[in-house]
Amino acid sequence: MTFPFWSLTAESRELGLVAGVAIGFAFGFVLERAGFGRAQKLAAQFYGTDMTVLKVMFGAIVTAMLGMVLLSGLGLVDLRAVADNATSGTYLWPMVVGGFALGVGFIVSGYCPGTSMVAMASGKIDGLMTVVGVVAGQVIWTGIEHLPAISRLQNASDLGHVYLPDLLHLGPRAGPAIVALAVTAMAVAAFLGADRIEKILAKPAPGAPARATPARRAVFAGFAATALFALAAAALPTGSAAVPAGPPRLTPMELARRVLDEPWKVRVLDLRPMADCAAARVPGSECVPADQLGKLRLADANPAREIVLVGGADLSAPPPAAAAYPGRVALLDGGFPAWKVFALEAPPPPAAGASARELDTWRLRAGIAAAMTGVKAAPPPPMPSGDAPAPRKKGGGGCGG
Repeated sequence: MTFPFWSLTAESRELGLVAGVAIGFAFGFVLERAGFGRAQKLAAQFYGTDMTVLKVMFGAIVTAMLGMVLLSGLGLVDLRAVADNATSGTYLWPMVVGGFALGVGFIVSGYCPGTSMVAMASGKIDGLMTVVGVVAGQVIWTGIEHLPAISRLQNASDLGHVYLPDLLHLGPRAGPAIVALAVTAMAVAAFLGADRIEKILAKPAPGAPARATPARRAVFAGFAATALFALAAAALPTGSAAVPAGPPRLTPMELARRVLDEPWKVRVLDLRPMADCAAARVPGSECVPADQLGKLRLADANPAREIVLVGGADLSAPPPAAAAYPGRVALLDGGFPAWKVFALEAPPPPAAGASARELDTWRLRAGIAAAMTGVKAAPPPPMPSGDAPAPRKKGGGGCGG
């Protein structure tokens, strides 16, 4: 049983906003106590005289990473599902350019966008002016992002979701734990290197107290203990919810939410005969009979979007032409008959005292059923021709969903 993130959405959105504000205040408090509300302390990172930024941020990354790996090992979190939905895809060159621009702004102003908010809340004028600059930059960006050159850069080198365990060809079970241990070791080495740099470049003030060596040792010991605990959790027997057997499957409700909420992230392929698909299909799906699937050349397609396969019956595995897709491929559980029952038949009204989640589900089903039964389906898109474009080069550019 994974953590019910949906409990802070839909009808409980107000509770989610309250939780977000509370977490934001707590995060800002920690940043302020770490000294991140002072531009001098933040800028000293770039001069090597005070490496607190590296230590605190690296420590936060390692703590969150080890915690997620631990929860995954206990079967409480699906790491891949969280990563696919909570993070953006990899846009190599835009991220390189954006990271450089952020670094320039950081050293010029002394703040990053988050710490500028902390400084402003602390009553610092330079923090306020940095926030004004951030807002002005966003306004300017909205006016230039549609320009052809900017648009091409913004969407260039779309690699989709790229994960270290996949790049290193590690197993789905032990891969995250191995990467977490490697990053933890790198963090410890960075901490030691930062201390060495500070000793070389920093000039302690007269009468300054000695460094708290025992405290640093306690931090390292905590990282090591958590890393070992996460590795032990990864070695636990796999529960029924941790690693699903076979290809990923979506219920009709899950598919409906993907199609309605984030259609740019999903590509639905209906593998039934053309006549059946033309009569009724999942909104936005492409009619591609199974024997014509190879014409799409999915092995060379951009892996940014998740592909969902809809069959005339429950599919046991993706066809070879779809299995070669470099991104995520999921199957509609129960095939189109399950979707037909879900979307083409009006759901019974919820019982008295139904929960907010049950009411939200009923509204979604009722809306889909009304739309699909009251409006004639649009004609299916044309079949893909055999003259498909040449396979794109690995790591190439292009616009991705």
